Amino acid sequence: MIVQNIKKVLCRQNINLEINSVFTPKTVDKISDSIQLILDLGVDHLHFSLSIINPWRKSDLNRLQEEMNQLKTVLVNRYKIKGDIPLADFNPKKHKGFFYCSAGQDRMAVTPDEKVWGCFLFPDYKPHSQSPHKPSEYFFGDLDKFIKNHEEIYPRISSNYKKLSMDRFKTPHMDCFLCPYLEECGVCPVNISFTGYPMGEIPDYVCRIHKIKIQMKEELLKEIEKI
Repeated sequence: MIVQNIKKVLCRQNINLEINSVFTPKTVDKISDSIQLILDLGVDHLHFSLSIINPWRKSDLNRLQEEMNQLKTVLVNRYKIKGDIPLADFNPKKHKGFFYCSAGQDRMAVTPDEKVWGCFLFPDYKPHSQSPHKPSEYFFGDLDKFIKNHEEIYPRISSNYKKLSMDRFKTPHMDCFLCPYLEECGVCPVNISFTGYPMGEIPDYVCRIHKIKIQMKEELLKEIEKI
């Protein structure tokens, strides 16, 4: 059904289609075949996400490495034919710098019960018992009160969001600002909290996932430079 609907959408000239595919440890071995299928359908803009809520075992990470190698072949062959990288995850970075959570900075979210947050993910944020952070630190308040007192509320609460950047995060073994991949890495702090870790503390398997993707991107861009 999804494939048929993609074909229908691609026939509509006024619709720009972008596809995001989400993979788990159970479906990680489908990444390269899935991306190839989507490209064969004629989709020119896509990216993929890896679910991190459930831990990735060493065997899952090994399969991810294998899939990245196969995906590199798919993308190199695509570049030889069309001269582009349709997968947003592996496009060269336009601007140097480290990742920061833009919630509360360039976006806001209002829940059905008229509560204001910096991002739609934060209302479900349940901090780890050891986390120093509290949900109230990211809560802008009821909509009516926020409208009335936004000049006082916004700078006070948004300052907490500004602290959510990669240079302030850490893994169990190292502070992220010491990592050579800092400028290429980006981890959603709320997604991390959903794994049971405190916000800003990155599990080892998440760190490894990002390193595998970053290293694959470096290899891909080197291959394309040769072409």
